[in-house]
Amino acid sequence: MSIRRHFRIRSLQFLYAQHLSKMDSNEVEKNMLRSIEFLHHLYIFLLYLILKIRENALKKYTCDNDQTDIIKKIAFNSVIKILSKNKYLIEECRYTKNFVEILWNQQDKYIFIFLKEMKKSNSYKECSIKTRSSFEEEKRFIIKCYKNFVIPNRTLIEYIEDLYFFHGEEDLYIAHNMVCKTLQFINHSTPKNFKLYNIYNNNENKKFIIDLYRNTIFHKEEFNNLINDISNNWDIERIAIIDLIILQMAICEFLYFPNIPPKATMNEYIEITKIFCMEKSKVFINGILDQIYKFLYKKNKIFKIGKGLM
Repeated sequence: MSIRRHFRIRSLQFLYAQHLSKMDSNEVEKNMLRSIEFLHHLYIFLLYLILKIRENALKKYTCDNDQTDIIKKIAFNSVIKILSKNKYLIEECRYTKNFVEILWNQQDKYIFIFLKEMKKSNSYKECSIKTRSSFEEEKRFIIKCYKNFVIPNRTLIEYIEDLYFFHGEEDLYIAHNMVCKTLQFINHSTPKNFKLYNIYNNNENKKFIIDLYRNTIFHKEEFNNLINDISNNWDIERIAIIDLIILQMAICEFLYFPNIPPKATMNEYIEITKIFCMEKSKVFINGILDQIYKFLYKKNKIFKIGKGLM
């Protein structure tokens, strides 16, 4: 899932919550942005977990004289060495100390569980590589270890659920994906100041979700009138709220986001309907969006940079 789709879904969730709660839209917006900030902390939390696993592997190698193959390959992994020197990760760990360093420093038992599971699992043999390995092989090894042992670990999932306000599996999926992409990005010449993902402080991404949320609320009546006209006066109140908000958001992008091609908007919201809508709703939404786009295009109300659908 792309970051932008994740932001669309996050905006949808909070628009829906705002509708149900009738809460002040500004307060809901603050909660929405706070949830994105927590997602960033979760990403840093998982990166730091990798460093702690290596730290404990080094401890077992030197102090406990555990020189098994997988312990050595984690303890001296070149990719994690570069990650451990990243100045942004170090700064983030200091900034979010209550979220990261203290939490993991108090939970060494979880780290040893990871190492124990890696050693006894049949998947370990699949992760194992030659004694002498290239940088790329070390990278594949650590990414495979992360996917095989960290992502599916139920103990870790329960630990995170106790610590973080997050949107279930969706947030974890995004955070894990960012971790894997970070590891994939690192190469033998990567400098220690390479930039990490920062979806919360990324001005472009932050502006996108704020503008989408605000414009959908501010122009809601305009969008509803358009939906009503295109759907042959189908009573707006008969449309499921989640379906209606998806339509409003897509129209919002058609009209107020000139940098996003209409085809991209339609594809994104078609995918989102597959997650949140019933089969009949998906067909209805797809049909209405197609008609609305054609209507707005003919009326010269869509001004896009680059080519659209037609």
